[in-house]
Amino acid sequence: MGFLGVGHVILNLMHNLGFLAGVGAALAWGSYIVPFKKSGSKNLIQFQALMGVGILISGMIFSLILNFPLELNTYGFISGILWAIANVISLVALSNLGLSRAVPLMSSIVIISSFIWGTMIFKEIPSGRVQASFGIALIILGVILVSTTAKSVSPNIKKGLIAAILAGLIWGSQLAPLKIGNLSTREFFFPSCLGIFATAALIALITKTRFKREALRESVLSGTIWNIGNLLSVVSISYIGLSKGQPISLSATLVAVLWGLFYFKEIKEIRKKLQVLIGATILVTGVIILGLA
Repeated sequence: MGFLGVGHVILNLMHNLGFLAGVGAALAWGSYIVPFKKSGSKNLIQFQALMGVGILISGMIFSLILNFPLELNTYGFISGILWAIANVISLVALSNLGLSRAVPLMSSIVIISSFIWGTMIFKEIPSGRVQASFGIALIILGVILVSTTAKSVSPNIKKGLIAAILAGLIWGSQLAPLKIGNLSTREFFFPSCLGIFATAALIALITKTRFKREALRESVLSGTIWNIGNLLSVVSISYIGLSKGQPISLSATLVAVLWGLFYFKEIKEIRKKLQVLIGATILVTGVIILGLA
């Protein structure tokens, strides 16, 4: 095998690793809320603050195991700040639009904005753009079908829509600093964890959140599971780019809804169960098409 052949094999391996890391991120991000949900707690600001603790602790442990530097990096820290801010804004969207409207709207905007960042700003996927765009469209359609199975409550639609759009735009831009700073996973990972922790703690301080002895372990565990997804997502983007890695990771919406469907038994109607399965098939098809672009 010649030099070009070896190079081609290495590129294929990197692409496959990036794709698998994106799928792993989706599994973790779609499951991180399960421990907290099982606890029955409704204290969301406390939940985010304690999630930040879990993210920081697991970030330090993962960094030590993987020999990542425990150093402050501006780009990674900014990324963490963006995630925490978007997460708080998303709570406003969820409370005013309900799960069935807020989740698909935010997920779709995250996918679109991250795809735009990747293709327009960072010039990724110069040849397979049509195929990738079709994959993106299928992912969005699948997300909408899967997520619109819950009952929706809309006390303030305008406020909820603005919050959902803003959260989606920020989340879609959260990993842009990774590309802007041209950082490796090892340089980026811990500072992003530190940024999330610092911002979540500051938000809890500003809102004068009163901490209670409820869901403490569950919240920290949720943060740890989320951070596994965070690590895998950064690996995925490092190998296959923002325009492909982020949308694949966001098939976590499917994983979350499947938890609700089969574990928490939230959906009982046959028609809605069928809608989830159809949406899941469309979403996974979109992920595969995007991964092959």
